[in-house]
Amino acid sequence: MKIGQLRLSGRRIATLAVAAAMAGGFIVGGAVTASASPVSKVFTYKCTFPLVGAQDVTATVAVDLPDTGTPGTRLALGDLSITATLSANIVSALRAFGTATTSGTATADVDASQNSTNITLGLPGFKIAPQTVPPSGTMPVAISGPTPSMIVYTAGNVVIKAGTQFNAKVDTRKADGTPTSLGILNVPCNVKATTPAQDLTLKTIVVTGANATPPSLGTQVPGGTVSKSLTYTCVFPTTGAVSVTGTATGTIPASGAHGTRIQPTLSVSAALPSNVVDVLRNNNAATVSGSGRADVFATYGGTNLTLGVPGPVPSVAVPATGGLSATLSPAVPSFSVPAAGAIQLAAGPELNGTFTPLLANGNPTALGTFNVPCTLNPGQDPAIGTITIT
Repeated sequence: MKIGQLRLSGRRIATLAVAAAMAGGFIVGGAVTASASPVSKVFTYKCTFPLVGAQDVTATVAVDLPDTGTPGTRLALGDLSITATLSANIVSALRAFGTATTSGTATADVDASQNSTNITLGLPGFKIAPQTVPPSGTMPVAISGPTPSMIVYTAGNVVIKAGTQFNAKVDTRKADGTPTSLGILNVPCNVKATTPAQDLTLKTIVVTGANATPPSLGTQVPGGTVSKSLTYTCVFPTTGAVSVTGTATGTIPASGAHGTRIQPTLSVSAALPSNVVDVLRNNNAATVSGSGRADVFATYGGTNLTLGVPGPVPSVAVPATGGLSATLSPAVPSFSVPAAGAIQLAAGPELNGTFTPLLANGNPTALGTFNVPCTLNPGQDPAIGTITIT
């Protein structure tokens, strides 16, 4: 993805993501753009497989993208899907090693640009759906996963493109469910060089209106080990507005070289008070799980961007008494920038989570699935840290 006025390469965004996530929790507040429309486009990739080497792979990239937006308003991107077809010789090689099923994970690049500034994000968290290896012929592969939302603060079209790379880790299994001798296959893929070159553009989002004021960066410090707690006001069913403390732990590199990928790490835990958990108990909830997005604000070279980084909230048991702690594990992108400078990161002002409590038998409670919007309480320092790029 490439986003306008940012002089940052997609990877910085990853950092942003980290910051946001660190902010504390489950997110994505902010106004959301008008309804998105589906986009689908076919590309040819050159993928390198063990045993058979580099092979052409045809893939359809699909995603819902907004048509328009305004500065300061969230651009909500839909889940990204990649549907590929493996050739018969690739499938034959899998069968030769007794492969009955495949599944796995993937990282996909997405590019965005605005006002001649480009960004590439290496988005993790994609899943390769389980697939039965056919007795002959080709085989379909389905890859899908969430994408970050974004907020730009100046007018100018945002152009969204499919990235030039995606990388798959394919878990090969026998009919009895045990690993084959192939194990987990690392399959790097790049857009095939053609004449003329393939047009990777998915959509141009028209962003118009007055420039918006970006959030505060707080008092910045060099990147490093992060352990930061911030307090939010979150609105829960029945209990209403409640104060929740989110604690982010992880690492943000203090420095990195331009043109290389930098990988922050992050985990965010939220301490839910007993009056919130009482509502779960009163509805006989045995467990609760869900998903969230962590908002991160970043600046680089005088440009501003907020990224909403998605991630799962793993299932946690509802205790008989007291509060509980839920953890958000954002899918933090890797990132790189094209030139020396400094990337400043801060927690975004809003958070959002979606939760589903379940009964002991696995069925939903009367609460169903509910959304929890959170707003950063005033008077706190949202700074996460600064990465110096050499």
